[in-house]
Amino acid sequence: MKRRSRKGIHLVNPETDSANSAGGSRQLHATGMLILLCVIWGMTFPATKTGLMTTDPAHFLALRFGLAVIIVTPFMLIRLRRRSDNANDGRSTNRSTFLLGCWVGLFLLIGYLLQTFGMRYTTASRSGFFTGLLVLIVPLLALLFRTSRMRTAAWLGIPIAVGGIYLMADPEIGGMNIGDWLTIACAFAFALQMIVLEAVARKGGDVWMLTYAQMVVVCAGALIWSLIEGNSLVIEAKGWLALGYTAIFGSVIATWLQTRFQPEVPAGNAAIVFTLEPVFAALFAWLLLSEGWTLRGLMGAALILVAMGVSRIGGLKAQRIKNI
Repeated sequence: MKRRSRKGIHLVNPETDSANSAGGSRQLHATGMLILLCVIWGMTFPATKTGLMTTDPAHFLALRFGLAVIIVTPFMLIRLRRRSDNANDGRSTNRSTFLLGCWVGLFLLIGYLLQTFGMRYTTASRSGFFTGLLVLIVPLLALLFRTSRMRTAAWLGIPIAVGGIYLMADPEIGGMNIGDWLTIACAFAFALQMIVLEAVARKGGDVWMLTYAQMVVVCAGALIWSLIEGNSLVIEAKGWLALGYTAIFGSVIATWLQTRFQPEVPAGNAAIVFTLEPVFAALFAWLLLSEGWTLRGLMGAALILVAMGVSRIGGLKAQRIKNI
């Protein structure tokens, strides 16, 4: 098929055009799902803060992911039985996928432990800010480990997003505390989890198996940590409500959404989308914990939205690096 332009006649491949259009549509849909993920994550900040008012961080994390594992296990057993009936090599494939998911879950465990312990000493909105620093870390790690690359224009969204997060949380107020530093460390762990997930997802495998493996690792790690501490379990009614939300939405649904849709968006672009997380964290902290919004905070939220737009426009043709 030919298409005429001022510079002459160019050949057009309808199949290639169709594939590019489908790929763009999938990436747009995946981006929308990641925005929904940010809404869910944003709500987990005030929920976790509420749960930690009476509960030890390790206990809270172990109960949160323990409940998630209990919910998903029957579903996984049914899936495994059906897959084993339909494929002779189902067991080896499932085992391989589970082990890959455990590697992703290890970084997720470290991130959640650091974030949960840190939130005991800082506010929900400040925790959202420092977790959002992964927007700077992920693109650099993606280039370092050669999992994906962003177009130059897409990088313009990063300083805008960081400036927006800074305005929202204003970390200069009260200075840095131990909770802030722990949360900064958690941002590095979550950034590594995103990079490893992007690489692992390319090897194929059941998305639910990858999700389940991550939850099992976080649950087991938090349980071991709580047993080492030896603190008695104390939790109130509000804490159980917080556990219910974080287990079902923050653990099961959120982990599945990230595992399913993040690999369809280059890691650097996904990191820009994830800057919406502190926006929703601050919004829900204001609604549920009376952590107030200021003009400075609203300006920061607006900058984050601008950063997302810049990243989306500049990163439409972002490419994954095939040779890793």
